[in-house]
Amino acid sequence: MSGRNPTSQLGNLPGILIFAGFCGLAAWIWVPNTPQTVTQTRTPTDTVGSRVADGVQQLSELIPVTTERPLFHATRRPVEVAAPAPAPAAPERTLSLVGILGEDGTQIALVRISGSSELYRVDAGGQLGQWTILAIGDSFVQVSKDDGDPILLTIGE
Repeated sequence: MSGRNPTSQLGNLPGILIFAGFCGLAAWIWVPNTPQTVTQTRTPTDTVGSRVADGVQQLSELIPVTTERPLFHATRRPVEVAAPAPAPAAPERTLSLVGILGEDGTQIALVRISGSSELYRVDAGGQLGQWTILAIGDSFVQVSKDDGDPILLTIGE
């Protein structure tokens, strides 16, 4: 006996066979199936001229604007667009009376300027921007804008 094991003569053959089997399986999974393509046969009357005519027919159906207004024609002019309307003037800022604090003689008005979320505390005779506070009553405030006619503000108005 030579002292060699009969299975050792096979060496790495079982491992190589298993590896080859996995490679074949992977190739079978990952290689896409190519579908059979059907080739179209052309009739003898199918010429380049007839195909071009068909294409022109389809384009004229899809894009009627090009037949009505050809792109490179001397009569083609841009469509007249009306001038945009002028932007509306900014709304005039006004005062609104939110509340009145205090008692007779020591009253303070809480007012808000339109377009702002801030409240302003003003006394009678005080100024708030272009408004002058003329008088403060129990439920009203009398103001004038730019020393103009007096305006009466009531709560919630």
